[in-house]
Amino acid sequence: MKTALLNVTSRRKPADLFVIGSFEKDRLPKEIHSLESEFARTFQKVASMDHFSGKVGESFALFHDSNHEASEVVILGLGAKKDYATLGLRKVVGQVSKLAKARKAKTVRILLDSFCHGDVKPATAAGTFGEIWLLAAYEFNRYKSPDPNAKKNGKEDTLEFLTLKKQNSAALEKSVKDGLSVARGIMLTRDLINEPANVMTPNALAARAKKLALEKKFICKVIGPAELKKLKMGGILGVGSGSINPPALIVLEYGQRYKSKGTFCVVGKGVTFDTGGISIKPAKDMDKMKYDMSGAAAVIGIMGVISDLKIPVHVVGLAPTAENNVSEDPQRPGDIVHMHNGKTVEVLNTDAEGRLILADALSYAAKFKPKAIIDMATLTGLVVYTFGDKAIGLMTNDEKFAARVKKAGEQTGERCWELPMWDDYREMIKGNHADLNNIGGPHGGTITAAKFLQEFVPEKTPWVHLDIAGTAWCDVPRYDCPKGATGVGVRLVTKLLSDWK
Repeated sequence: MKTALLNVTSRRKPADLFVIGSFEKDRLPKEIHSLESEFARTFQKVASMDHFSGKVGESFALFHDSNHEASEVVILGLGAKKDYATLGLRKVVGQVSKLAKARKAKTVRILLDSFCHGDVKPATAAGTFGEIWLLAAYEFNRYKSPDPNAKKNGKEDTLEFLTLKKQNSAALEKSVKDGLSVARGIMLTRDLINEPANVMTPNALAARAKKLALEKKFICKVIGPAELKKLKMGGILGVGSGSINPPALIVLEYGQRYKSKGTFCVVGKGVTFDTGGISIKPAKDMDKMKYDMSGAAAVIGIMGVISDLKIPVHVVGLAPTAENNVSEDPQRPGDIVHMHNGKTVEVLNTDAEGRLILADALSYAAKFKPKAIIDMATLTGLVVYTFGDKAIGLMTNDEKFAARVKKAGEQTGERCWELPMWDDYREMIKGNHADLNNIGGPHGGTITAAKFLQEFVPEKTPWVHLDIAGTAWCDVPRYDCPKGATGVGVRLVTKLLSDWK
């Protein structure tokens, strides 16, 4: 997709679609009368008849031969100014992207000023358009037969930004470029998750990480079973023991020259398919368990984005990956495993496997002496009962760090809500025959899973755990995503790292 910046003095050819935003009770900007006089006259009649008031979701379109900017001009309702924010703009951009696709519009011109208000400055609006435009058009169809009746159009899609006032073109260009980079990182993450489990094995995930590291020029090391055994990573090895596909720990490293500023570790759960092991899951919806590596996929996507954006921070990405299957020599309920940090765990339920592989990766992070650690995992079904698909469950050992994560979540639309981490919950995972049990009973499971992970976080290291089980997959298409993987976590962590000081 190409992008272009234009102002009213630029010489320009007509686009296929010209899009304007309008707030509730706002008059049409006076500049529209000179840009599109026929549209302005018609729109005033429509507005006077209360057929358009600027509410969210409303739209009015006009095809006319006398239109200058495009043969079709569309105005979209943005709602009340007091309620307008980037999240609202994201939804509008998704609406515009789908409209353009339905109209088969290859060149779409956006009146950028009309989508700006309050904290939504021109650069923010332009970057949001670039990011959501790509995401709203995303499809995962590589396994579908091509439509023999589909007409091919070799013309590249172009998104044009028309400004009424003089803007800082360098800032706008950077914002659009950054937005596109984030979108591509999210789409890569979605691709990794949407791949079927017979394709996306632990080895295949490691190979994709290596390929990306080579392209983006950062470091990738894959720790296989022999070295995992030397490192006493019984959590990863135990989960992977039931599969013919061997487990691995993927280690990614970016920005070594910034080590003096401190190291940030991003950890993601990478169970490429989760049967539940011997504690097998019900058949219903088990096909979705290929998404159980969403955290690891997000780590890989994040590393690609921060490399593109050249963020000045030293980041180590850790993606423990295994397939939780019931062939070979599967882990049994009652087995006791020795973890990388020396603690022992009694496996009471083999379907509580994600915390075992994450635990080894979190304790391995101590090697890098991180200033902070964030982990992402589709860890518990219980978080879905709590938040649905509207929020990420957040648990932490450091409130200041959590506040920064929550702020990044609000700014990117990947909102988080904190759950308590009182020591009372730690009592629920105390082991009978080992140091710890891998489950804590029928209640408070999202929190007890986090308390288990906390046992493996390097001492005195700020840490946030994000349970993305409810947000990593959408069953119903939304404004920026079809049914399937969402790529959650990439936006949030990229924003967090961009603002890191």
